[in-house]
Amino acid sequence: MKKIYPVILAVLMLNACHSGPQFHVTGEVSDAGGKTLYLEASRLEGAVILDSVKLKSSGTFDFKQPQPESPDFYRLRMEDQIIHFSIDSTETIHINAPYQKFSTDYTVEGSENCNRIKELALKQIRLQNDVNRIARELRAGI
Repeated sequence: MKKIYPVILAVLMLNACHSGPQFHVTGEVSDAGGKTLYLEASRLEGAVILDSVKLKSSGTFDFKQPQPESPDFYRLRMEDQIIHFSIDSTETIHINAPYQKFSTDYTVEGSENCNRIKELALKQIRLQNDVNRIARELRAGI
């Protein structure tokens, strides 16, 4: 019986570490079986990996992290494609995206702020594409 007490204590301590307010990011990435999806925190010094999952053929994922002390920015990354989003509290957001156009054709449910971030990101992508096109035309002498 004395040998069981340390095991019970360890289980209780591990459970206590995971209790408390959390936010959830769930969703599905279609056609991404076998690919790795990263949940990252956006910090001043750069992105910090918080968690990752190797997607099964269904492409579903479920990340849980402790509630941030204040609203903060996070991102999902798959290879070189990124989806930016914010978390305000213990909210749950649901993100669906196709693998091929992960960073542009995604949908977000559960946060209006995340939809605004998506609008801004898409405008930034269009602007960068226009700048690249103009630069190519200038180099070509058009």
